[in-house]
Amino acid sequence: MMRYKGYVAAVEFDDSIEVLHGRIVNSGPYPIATFQATDARELRREFERSVDEYLNWCEEDGVEPRRPFSGKLNVRLGSELHAHVAAAATANRMSINSWIVRALRRAAGITRTSTVPK
Repeated sequence: MMRYKGYVAAVEFDDSIEVLHGRIVNSGPYPIATFQATDARELRREFERSVDEYLNWCEEDGVEPRRPFSGKLNVRLGSELHAHVAAAATANRMSINSWIVRALRRAAGITRTSTVPK
């Protein structure tokens, strides 16, 4: 994984043609960019160039760029789990959203002093 300006790229190696392929994976349902190179240094340059070109294109066209991790997440719980979550939230005098955030923070081992993983 590579990181640049908040975007994350996953990398795969195609042994048949000896090329590294990268794609931005944290920008929504489909990647905003893909790129390739024959070595790690070139791959990093191509990744950063791809992000910069995407952001420049958005600015030139007046389009809001898709940002990684907007903070909004849709989750399908199923009706039974939804009912249990609602009951637990109510019992704790919390909104469902606050209860889920607390549960996810605990499950992810996040404390008040935790930082975003690099």
